[in-house]
Amino acid sequence: MMAQTKAGTVVGGWEARIVAQLEQRDMRVSTVAKVIESYNRLAGKVGEFANHSRASEARTREIQGEHDQLLNYDRFAGTSMAGGGAAIRGNAIAQQRIGDLEKEAETLKEERTLLYRTQATNAQRLLELSDRSRDTDERLRQQELEIADSHDALRRANGKIDDMQAAGKEKDGTIEILQDELSALQLEIVQMEERCTRLQSENDDLVKRWLKKMNDEAEKVNEVTRELELIKRKSAALSPRLESSSGGMEMALDERFFGQLPASAGAVIRGVSTVPRAAVGKIDARMEELHSIALSRNGEVLAVGGQSTTVKVFDAQTGDSIYSLAGCLKGVNHVDISGDGKLLVAASSDHTARIWRLDTGRAWKTLSGHIGSVMTAKFNGSGSRVFTYSQDRTVKVWDVQRGLCVRTLFTVSSCHDLDLLDAEGARIVTAHMDNSVRVWDTASGKRMAEAAIHKEQVMSVWASRMGSRILTNSYDGSLKVVDARTLDVLVVLTAPGYRPSRNWARASLSPDERYAMAGSIDGKLYVWDVASGDLVRTLDIHKTAVCDALWSSSGTRVYSAEKNRYILILQ
Repeated sequence: MMAQTKAGTVVGGWEARIVAQLEQRDMRVSTVAKVIESYNRLAGKVGEFANHSRASEARTREIQGEHDQLLNYDRFAGTSMAGGGAAIRGNAIAQQRIGDLEKEAETLKEERTLLYRTQATNAQRLLELSDRSRDTDERLRQQELEIADSHDALRRANGKIDDMQAAGKEKDGTIEILQDELSALQLEIVQMEERCTRLQSENDDLVKRWLKKMNDEAEKVNEVTRELELIKRKSAALSPRLESSSGGMEMALDERFFGQLPASAGAVIRGVSTVPRAAVGKIDARMEELHSIALSRNGEVLAVGGQSTTVKVFDAQTGDSIYSLAGCLKGVNHVDISGDGKLLVAASSDHTARIWRLDTGRAWKTLSGHIGSVMTAKFNGSGSRVFTYSQDRTVKVWDVQRGLCVRTLFTVSSCHDLDLLDAEGARIVTAHMDNSVRVWDTASGKRMAEAAIHKEQVMSVWASRMGSRILTNSYDGSLKVVDARTLDVLVVLTAPGYRPSRNWARASLSPDERYAMAGSIDGKLYVWDVASGDLVRTLDIHKTAVCDALWSSSGTRVYSAEKNRYILILQ
């Protein structure tokens, strides 16, 4: 909206509205001035009429006096006829003069009456004008107040405009700086993309060669596994002596082929895993809230971490307390035990991971470098490396002997858990809050594969002992068995009423990978057959949410931790 002032200046917007209001006020003031001027002229005329009326009244009284004198004279002349002709002539003149005066008096009376009427009319008009003047004054006062408010609003608006203009200039300067930085970054990105293209081609070739090598090794391990199963079947039909010999051979094979598997793979498989039926024992962790448990490969030591700043270590067979490991400044989110059972690592919310020696119960190393709570910490098969994930969205690889970080991976998305896909941790898998799982090459820090396989965030991942399959657990109420190379979903595991806890809900595979197990928020423990995807058993044994559950290395015992203090031993 545009407007033009009387001076010819063109204004727009709120300025046009203010100018229009001021011009309307000027028009109303001009009208009131004209009314006041008319009132003054009318008052002057009323004064003139009053003066004329007073003069007429004086003249009337004067004529009345002369009339009375003439009447007296006429009576005197009537009684005395001695005056003669001159008296008669004087009487005639007096009579004529009296008639003239009477006419003049009548005229003056009529004029006085007209003046009174005019005065009354003018007085009525004066009263009306006074009322109008008071109304106009009141409107003027209201309009002046509105104009004053408009001026205040105008000043405030001008102040805001000045501030916005100053901020706009500052932002323009910032934008120019950012544009310069953006141009520099774009140039750098182009150069990096060219370099990445070259490196990608080299990496693709290396990955193909590496995958071929891993497939060959997996085939060899599978062949050994088949031979081991054949030996087990034969040993059942032989004499105790042959069984003992077979057992020694089995132990040697286990140490050779399975001794270097990830910690999550458990210890040596000595038999077929069984589905737990009932609780046979209970361990009181004496913590208000549990987060994680870990079992040594030989099945003798159980570690527990939770809201407490200490890590509790128990005899897994008897439930007796062995150590209470202090050192963390905040709660413990995850615990793990090295393959040889000598070291324990705990991931803490104090931004560190700490390592203790289990033979002495003393703190050994503190792994510092994250800037957020450390959520997961795991040993590789040999115990020479620790892999940690933090809420700062990084995975760090640590040299255990030196306590130094040797590699940092940026995961982009926040994640809940990680696991190793091979013995030394050359490949790892991470579970993310964006419903995806990602596979990483820890040597190069590159993401090898990713897939959004769930509808909600993935709470945990568990790699099979050969690293060929991954078990995922999601808040959408499903577990999925995934091919580790392609991330294709092989089996979906669901159950009516199953719902994991949002923060702590780890699922696990049995040592022979026949069964999958996970705990629900309502305290129930669910076991599925991995091959068919069928629900095998539901155990309603806990009072609160189940945060972690795992099999012993023999596959015949299960340890299940509920969020509220207790760990149940099941068989």
